[in-house]
Amino acid sequence: MAKETIQIRIDEETSKFVNRMLRSGLFRTKSDALRYILSAGITAAAKFPEVSEKVERLKSMEKTTGRPPIELSGSLKDLLVNRDRFN
Repeated sequence: MAKETIQIRIDEETSKFVNRMLRSGLFRTKSDALRYILSAGITAAAKFPEVSEKVERLKSMEKTTGRPPIELSGSLKDLLVNRDRFN
């Protein structure tokens, strides 16, 4: 597989995390650590289209019926109702 060299900027928190990975011996270089992190992120992001499609179907159902397709209660409902406060 061909490799491409890119230059990126990372925040201080990410830099500290990568340095901890190096000190612990998990990776020999920052490039190795960042390559692993990027690969894990791509694997997780690969599920986005499937999740996005399901969310759109749920929104469509809510628009059609005027009610959410899933009724939640308790703490989960409270969290979702108030989630914007945490951003």
